[in-house]
Amino acid sequence: MDPYASALTHWDEFDRTGDTGRLVLAVDLLRVAYKTAEVPEDRYRCGNDLGLALSRLYDQTYDLDLLRESIDLLRGGLGVESTSDGRAYNLALDLQKHGMMTDDLPALDESIALMREVSDCAAVAEDMRARVLSALSTALQDRYELASDAEALAESVVKARASLVITPEDHPRRGPHLAHLGLALRMTYESTGDPEALEEAVEVGRAAVRAIDDDVPSKDIEMGTLSLALRVKYEAYGDPAALDESILWLRRAIAFLPEDHGRQAPHHSNLSLALWTRYERTGDLAVLNEAVDAARTAVARTDPGTSDHRLYRNNLGLALWSLHERDPLSGALDEAIDHFRAVLATTGESRTFFHQTAANLAVALRARYLRRGSATDLRDAISAGELADRAAAETHVDRQRYLSLLGTLHQDSHHRHSVPADLEKAVSHFRDAVAATPADHPDHALFQLNLGTALVERWRAGHRADGSRLSAARDILHEAAGSPTAPPRIRVAAARTAGDAAAEVRDWPGAVRSYETGVAQLPQVAPGHLDLADRGRELGRFLGLASDAAAAAFHCGDPGGALQLLEDGRGLLLGTVLDDVPLLAELRRREPELADAFVWTRHRLDRAGPDPVGMPRPQDLESDDRHTAGAEWDRLIERIRAIPGFGEFLRQEPVAELIDDVDDTPVIVLNTSRLRCDAVVLRSGAAVHVPLPLLEHDTVRARAGDLRRAIDAATDSSEAGRTAAERRFGETFDAVCRWLFLAVVEPVLAVCGPVDRVHWLPTGALTALPLHAAAEREPGDFLERAVSSYTATLRGLRAPVPARTSPESVLIVSGEQDLRAAEREADVLEHLLGADHQVLRPGPATVRTVLDALPACSTAHIALHGYSDPDNPLSGCLELTDGDLDVPAISRLRLTAMRLAYLSACDTAAPDDGWADEPVHLAAAFRAAGCRHVIATLWPAEDDSAAEVALDFYADGLPEDPAVAINRAQRRRRAAAPASPLSWGPYEHWGVLG
Repeated sequence: MDPYASALTHWDEFDRTGDTGRLVLAVDLLRVAYKTAEVPEDRYRCGNDLGLALSRLYDQTYDLDLLRESIDLLRGGLGVESTSDGRAYNLALDLQKHGMMTDDLPALDESIALMREVSDCAAVAEDMRARVLSALSTALQDRYELASDAEALAESVVKARASLVITPEDHPRRGPHLAHLGLALRMTYESTGDPEALEEAVEVGRAAVRAIDDDVPSKDIEMGTLSLALRVKYEAYGDPAALDESILWLRRAIAFLPEDHGRQAPHHSNLSLALWTRYERTGDLAVLNEAVDAARTAVARTDPGTSDHRLYRNNLGLALWSLHERDPLSGALDEAIDHFRAVLATTGESRTFFHQTAANLAVALRARYLRRGSATDLRDAISAGELADRAAAETHVDRQRYLSLLGTLHQDSHHRHSVPADLEKAVSHFRDAVAATPADHPDHALFQLNLGTALVERWRAGHRADGSRLSAARDILHEAAGSPTAPPRIRVAAARTAGDAAAEVRDWPGAVRSYETGVAQLPQVAPGHLDLADRGRELGRFLGLASDAAAAAFHCGDPGGALQLLEDGRGLLLGTVLDDVPLLAELRRREPELADAFVWTRHRLDRAGPDPVGMPRPQDLESDDRHTAGAEWDRLIERIRAIPGFGEFLRQEPVAELIDDVDDTPVIVLNTSRLRCDAVVLRSGAAVHVPLPLLEHDTVRARAGDLRRAIDAATDSSEAGRTAAERRFGETFDAVCRWLFLAVVEPVLAVCGPVDRVHWLPTGALTALPLHAAAEREPGDFLERAVSSYTATLRGLRAPVPARTSPESVLIVSGEQDLRAAEREADVLEHLLGADHQVLRPGPATVRTVLDALPACSTAHIALHGYSDPDNPLSGCLELTDGDLDVPAISRLRLTAMRLAYLSACDTAAPDDGWADEPVHLAAAFRAAGCRHVIATLWPAEDDSAAEVALDFYADGLPEDPAVAINRAQRRRRAAAPASPLSWGPYEHWGVLG
């Protein structure tokens, strides 16, 4: 067989199997055929095919020498017929690749010119014209990236649509043509912020993947294109399902290709970005480490002389920057800065990612400055920010962000050097960013927030007498807070900043108006379709907002308004699950299909286990995806509220109605704020305001910190040092309890008189303090005067209608080998309670067996290790045989059949200071799931004493009133060991009224 025919055989085998070795053989044989061809026609044919084969081999290896050889061959063979016979098109494709890999804009422009010539040629077949138009679209996209040419990007969309018009639905090239349109639309969104372009990009990406058979070797390209659009969708809308799907498609693309394929590098780089984004959402260090590894793989597999190599180094820098934030001692930030600097040193300013990298460098240098305080880093950060601003075109979508970044850097410089000119520069840059951004752009409110904050700072710096300056700043902040297109967290931050400014000049009505705006939007910051970690992280940004708002209302003499603000702005993360939804029965009667859809969708959001028995699945809810269910939930509520008489369906209940529910047992709401501290006594439907002048916000935090440190020292001490540590804890506990009585309890009792029972609703750091053990004379003597209960919100005091269980059943969970007293405790309780009740004691106590058993029991007694992590409150858990039963899993259960959960474990009611407005400990999780009464601990419970307290609690069987029973048990333990508050002090009752 002659070399040419043999080459074609090997090439066909490559197309069939994807074996790159076959393509290498084909190239070698074509070189021989080209050199030995004697007839011009044969030489022309061999040269053309060799050029094509070299280009194909470049696609597998990314070897630029192969690409240059292909260009030389194809360019040398151009003739009169080249426009219609495909040779010019093939040359254009190679020039496009070379232009992007080497930042060669003239080569790219030559490619675009050749493609235009071919697409306009009347002799070109429609099938070929469609391919050329689609390729022209990608070349125009490349020109946008290389030269920030917005007109080229707009034309790329037009050309991609034109290619699809003349491509039949069943044509094998329709998939790639769809993918090219998807790329253009995604880039259009990134350039203009047009949400319709992004939605269409995702739809087109899905269609592209569906249009290509799985045996097509290049299908990974379409998978990667869809993945990119999905990641951008997550960044735009916070849709975690989109991010998860993006990562899934990238993993499929990587698995689809041979390990040594050239496209492995871009897929690994994109996977790194997606994983980095997931880490930003979840805080999972394993995910971040995988992101760094993927980015390193992409860099290692790319020619250092190529544009892609620089792009991948930029992406690696982003991942390393995050690694530094997680582990400041890792040296990752310095490495990230080195990568960003290396990219800038070898990249032309016209490249799109040049100014992106400059901005990344500025942000990384700022992070290092904030950590180390180096004036050089701040100066270099400003220089990099200026470089990003200069390199970006006036119309580039990111330029406003660079202006805002420069404003932030000059603000930092003002903070360091106290030079008024720096603050003036910051204000000027923020103004320019606002002016350059359309009012309906999502970032407009962000830039207004930055400007308003800088203007308030400038007012503080020397213009306090000029009220008009502060008024102008507040007006800008209010406009940002009311922006319908801004992310909720930006609107809330703007409202809070405006409220703080009003409070600073004691304009309390103005402060209330601003704070009210922020509080009203907090639920939008953490919508129900996001996972708990996302919601908690977002709400954590605004810790204390509701308390500051309430304090401003107290200044206005409006305790009812203060209570409403507290109720609206706290406890949003774990809402109580109520089966007795008001108006649901009437909805079932009037609109049964809507009622079924409501219950089904709520079930999907709760992830409560198997489908409700007998519940028909709504036809329009096709996905189990939580985000889809969240969107469906919002639509359902709108439809239900549109029905006459259902306008208030599932709306927050006015606080006045909650106050009416309070009987003769007082509910004491305690608000701590840097603006002031107050109590409100609710009793028999009335509310009485009690100022607390001896209570100070900073002192509360300090006392809570003192107590926590003393607890940690006692529980972590060695056997030899334990006695001394416990003594120091006792001294700290005594001081805290005496201070609580003087600052809180005594002023309250002066208003409501002697009480034998009270419900506490503390806020802020007060949630970490044992109000039930306040001391007038001796530590814990308030235990003798009153039975205490706790609640996170007023609405939490309402009990769901309990599901009936027959007979009453008790679940006892134990089994830890190192908790001998807990095991004895469980044995005794099984014997004590088993005579009158059905007792279930699963063995082994696995996560699955306990999850299955909890919803069916009326009482659960759990004697295990408890765990809480101040840095990640949602990781609070009960340690079972095969894993952890954590807060999110418990909160999603339906425990309306459960009357009592006794958590004989450590830290089951320990709050986190950073999430004080959002109790996410184990006690709150059981309450959120519907359990009426929970016994829990503020700090680690000692094994032996915990067993004694539990046995005292059940001394008369299952108690009618769990709050009274735990109070009695604590008093008995206190009487036996008054100097050991570690053993009797931590127990709290969380529960409903009555």
